[in-house]
Amino acid sequence: MTLYWWFLKKINSISWVKAAIFLIFSLTITCSTNSSLEKKEDQVKDQAVVGHSAEHGKVSRDDPKPNAAVRKIPKSSFTQQEMELFYNTVLGKKIINRDKVFLPVIENRRPVFIAKDIDNDGYTEFFTLFAESISEDEVSSISADSVKDVRNIFREEISLRHFLLAIYSYYESNNEKKFIHERSIVLEDKNVFSSLQTIEIDRNNRIYGISVNFNTRIGTHEDIITKARDSYSVTSIRNTLSDSTEKRDIDNDGVIDLLRYEKMFVDGLGVETFITWYKFNRGRFSPVRTVNTVQDLRSFFKESKSYLETKRVDRFVRTTVDPVVLSRLNVANISSERILERIFYPVKRESSYLVDINTMLASSENVSFIFPEIFEDPFRVNSDGIYSFTTYVRAFVRSGGVTISPANNNLDTGRVLVNEEIYLVKIYMAKNPFEANRFFFFVN
Repeated sequence: MTLYWWFLKKINSISWVKAAIFLIFSLTITCSTNSSLEKKEDQVKDQAVVGHSAEHGKVSRDDPKPNAAVRKIPKSSFTQQEMELFYNTVLGKKIINRDKVFLPVIENRRPVFIAKDIDNDGYTEFFTLFAESISEDEVSSISADSVKDVRNIFREEISLRHFLLAIYSYYESNNEKKFIHERSIVLEDKNVFSSLQTIEIDRNNRIYGISVNFNTRIGTHEDIITKARDSYSVTSIRNTLSDSTEKRDIDNDGVIDLLRYEKMFVDGLGVETFITWYKFNRGRFSPVRTVNTVQDLRSFFKESKSYLETKRVDRFVRTTVDPVVLSRLNVANISSERILERIFYPVKRESSYLVDINTMLASSENVSFIFPEIFEDPFRVNSDGIYSFTTYVRAFVRSGGVTISPANNNLDTGRVLVNEEIYLVKIYMAKNPFEANRFFFFVN
């Protein structure tokens, strides 16, 4: 009997050992499987963030947002060691966006980038250029020479590249300094990369923009990246034969304005040039107003013609001369008649006598004026940034004429009856083409 109980006890102990071993083995497998699944989920999450697509002008976050343990460092200058850390961070980076692989653009063994605190918040951001990899040979980076090759514009077999601007910031985590890839700004596909530079937007508040320039088959393209708080904005500028944009402060408020010139055929008018004013507000450029050039210039000539034919010289001068210029002329006690002579210059012709504008207007007869017909924008910008053009104006008397002394002919001492004269005039556009009076005659 004793032997029987001993045998049962032995069997039970062996079963419990086997069960214990089996349980431990099962728990080990389960923990290992759960750990693998958690790791796989993290990988899928990271891939979803990195691969998140953003339309042109939108921003996508490519790295998870830094947690509270990671502190962004306010900094305006960086040591050589810190810059080497940035170089190494970028050179090992590969960004996936819209199922496309983007690699850093390298020039002189350094990434193409600009480090700038563009919104004056004390934090420097590194705007780094990435380009789409379109060749299997491009395994870790893309040469700047390959994306700057102008010949690519004319190569049909080479497709357009997509570009991306990656934004890095300097952080500290557990006393370790690092550069973290915060966001990506997707740019439109282009032919040839030209330059990456900084432009001053608001000189009063030290606000800047990042300008990315490209050459295309139809002209040039520029993307301006601006920031307000934690939001980025992209403004695209195209410069072609029919569409161009100019950057300048037209209202003297210390902030750069964008002027877009767009040519368009208008039935019954000709080729009109529409000028649209974009003002910088809350970190982005927004359209404010649009004016016509051809139509408004026609109205300007029509009004000028009316004042001259009705011999309202003072009214003509006050309306068609720049107020700043007119103020200086008034201080110098220069009369309206004298100003008129400095606007209309008689054109010298063979076997003809010169008639100044005041002599023509002094005729007792009605004087008619013919201004040129405008069918397209005649303004051209000079080296001083002034839009102007020269043209001719004809003045004539339908019956009779103007009797003058031919002082320019020493052989003839009599008087001559002249019934017309051609004058050379110059017209320019105001610095701010959206003012009430935007066209003026040039006073010599």
